[in-house]
Amino acid sequence: MRLIALSTEDLEPYQFSRIFNPGSARYVLEAKYLFGASSLPSICRRYPVSRCEIFGVGVSQYREDRQIKKQVLAELDAGQLLAIDDDCFGWSPARHLFFIDQSGRLAQYPAILPPLYPTQRIIQRYEAMVARYRVRPPATVLPPSYRPQQKAPAVAAAATAVAVRRDPLAAMRAMSKRERWQARQNLIGRGRRSIYPDARIAATRLGENNIAVEKAKLAQNVYGVDGRPINALETMPNVPEGWRDISNNKNALDRLRLWPELLYDHADNPDFFARVYAPDPTVFGNAMAPTVVFRGTRMEKLVDWKNNLGQGVSFHSDYYKKSVSIGSKLEDFTGQVAIAGHSLGGGLASAAAVASGKPAWTFNAAGLNAGTVEKYGGTAIGDGSKIAAYRVQGEVLTRLQEFHLLEDLKSVNYDIPLLMVKHQLSTLLPSAAGNAKWLPGGEGGAIDKHGMQQVIDSLEQQKEADMTTITSRL
Repeated sequence: MRLIALSTEDLEPYQFSRIFNPGSARYVLEAKYLFGASSLPSICRRYPVSRCEIFGVGVSQYREDRQIKKQVLAELDAGQLLAIDDDCFGWSPARHLFFIDQSGRLAQYPAILPPLYPTQRIIQRYEAMVARYRVRPPATVLPPSYRPQQKAPAVAAAATAVAVRRDPLAAMRAMSKRERWQARQNLIGRGRRSIYPDARIAATRLGENNIAVEKAKLAQNVYGVDGRPINALETMPNVPEGWRDISNNKNALDRLRLWPELLYDHADNPDFFARVYAPDPTVFGNAMAPTVVFRGTRMEKLVDWKNNLGQGVSFHSDYYKKSVSIGSKLEDFTGQVAIAGHSLGGGLASAAAVASGKPAWTFNAAGLNAGTVEKYGGTAIGDGSKIAAYRVQGEVLTRLQEFHLLEDLKSVNYDIPLLMVKHQLSTLLPSAAGNAKWLPGGEGGAIDKHGMQQVIDSLEQQKEADMTTITSRL
């Protein structure tokens, strides 16, 4: 492997098909390379990155420069650095991001990439190198699995099983939602049975994120479509694949001990708003439960901010009163049900989870005041241990609510008086309830990282990395 700068270093056109997928490159770099000064040659002109030599002269792992490592991996995820596969093995969809098509053009192989990854810039750079070297390379030799042909159903099923076993990442991209879900479950099972610790760790996180990303998509859907008013009596548009909105199905809600009017304050453009989504058992089997999802803060709505901030400092909040009421009703339901929400919706979901004792998934959630549930007539059935609180590293709400000395010191440019003000503010605001699960990989500033798409992208990035790790150990 070698690392080159996308904008400043030349690359022969045929080598563009040898560009590593960022997830695969990260795995190889962390497993086989060390970052810092070394007697061995560097694989990168900009940073000292050398092959890890267990025997002979090399860099001790205890002298690794973590700052250089962090910078290299960040530039790799941003597409500023490209990892080039110099091995003699053929093209693989599990490792390589691009291939050269029959017309000599560079094409991207379908993959989950870091947010804002510069795919088009890489393709433009390829065309610039074609012009410079005055040659358009021949087509990449693709494996047969990339050129599927029509088969009889039984033969197709057998072929799919073999493809998943040989190359799970590549096979999943051509599958239906149901097939992808089952293939990931199979991959998780194989990872958990692996003799390699990194595969077992990856399988555990993949199992968690496989569920969390579905809840995240619901938490995004409950906001509706930008610019389109919401009518609580209608089904939500663009419901994620594998789910259906049952918020106005009285029979379905009755089984959960709920009714439609609990989910909103008024039908046209409601302020307080929640939806109930039911999973499709033909897609997920028994792995998913009906999920109550609370909408979060709408930036332009003062009433949302009033409820958001009011609850945090123990003022009255109609939204939290309603969420506690929903949670108390769910307590009476003995079956499986889940709760989710983002931002303010994450705080409301936390209150409902504590009032019901049901599991919840929250994303960049508002904090929950210790006395909120009892204040609105609920009983604290849960203690927050069933809440998986996902937060993107550096997002604005978590940074306001929580105090982290070193991070906050840097954010105020080492201004001690300003740091004390930040500490007082964080002390005033409650932290998000539940077990914190940090998501690296967000893009932009602290406000940008608060959005739901950043959460989904970060979860998908972790899933891709974990699938790559497990696959490499099969």
